[in-house]
Amino acid sequence: MTSNYIRALALRHAALERQIETEMKAPLPDTLKIMRLKKLRLACRDSLRDVISRKRRGRSQRIIPSDPSNRSARPAPSAQMPGEA
Repeated sequence: MTSNYIRALALRHAALERQIETEMKAPLPDTLKIMRLKKLRLACRDSLRDVISRKRRGRSQRIIPSDPSNRSARPAPSAQMPGEA
């Protein structure tokens, strides 16, 4: 994912926010339209957060392809239960 995609998602989120505000200021707001816009805004925000977190994880957790023991970016589970010392 590129920064252009992140920028496009942020612009889409801002446009949805403006549409919601405009509809809420109407003399007779369409509550169904507002609900749909809010769901779209939420989905856009979630996509934006997901892309940003993937981008950050990609930088900090590089996988070395030649190392067979390093097959995933997730750390191996510990043998001890949390709280055991």
